[in-house]
Amino acid sequence: MTDSTVTINEITKSYGTTTIIAPTSVTVEEGEFVCLLGPSGCGKSTILSMVAGLSFPSTGSVSAGDEVITGPGADRGMVFQNHALLPWMTARGNIEFGLKSARPEYSSSERRTIATQWLEKVNLSHAAERRPARLSGGMQQRVGLARAFAIDPSILLLDEPFGALDALTRRQLQLQLLQVWEASRRTVVMVTHDVEEAILLADRVLVMAPSPDSTVIADIRIDIPRPRMEDEQGEHAGRKAELRQQLLDLLQH
Repeated sequence: MTDSTVTINEITKSYGTTTIIAPTSVTVEEGEFVCLLGPSGCGKSTILSMVAGLSFPSTGSVSAGDEVITGPGADRGMVFQNHALLPWMTARGNIEFGLKSARPEYSSSERRTIATQWLEKVNLSHAAERRPARLSGGMQQRVGLARAFAIDPSILLLDEPFGALDALTRRQLQLQLLQVWEASRRTVVMVTHDVEEAILLADRVLVMAPSPDSTVIADIRIDIPRPRMEDEQGEHAGRKAELRQQLLDLLQH
């Protein structure tokens, strides 16, 4: 696997005379799970899009390993809040299509094998031949996760992937994401506006100020050992409460 360090070097983003993102520098180390947390419109998704190679900074640069990002690449997999599945393809077909696009060197039988393996990992073997219209919102997002992991990216980018789901489905998918991530230790950058989600998932939380002139105003390490359950009376409940209040204070001020 190639070096999966993400380096954001003095980037800005402007539209006309309005600076959405002021000079911002961040490094996400190889194998880290980092959440970008901030209010709506602060530029979180814009930064993620830059790492994906779907948009570009007005000044500065974004790199994956030693390479400046100039467009999308198979080293980066993206999961959107809207699952972005092709409606005319089955769950398996969507994963195979992603593989065909990102890994053209794979044969059709290899693509089918990999798609089958990832459907098993996200507990969707029974729904392999269903089209998205016959899948629940949570199942559609699991297909999206499987598609992103299947291309074997060194960097996984998640843009509020669970934001549109009910609380129970969201928690189930958060835990499933952690299980898959802990087995492979990809570098993950995830956008969220949910403090609880950031504390549950991340090694570090980067808090952004509101736009215009948004930037990262705090880099908070989540020093609670995994697994981090909801038990408010557990051994680390006090530290979790401190982190929650610290993040909320930063968001409010």
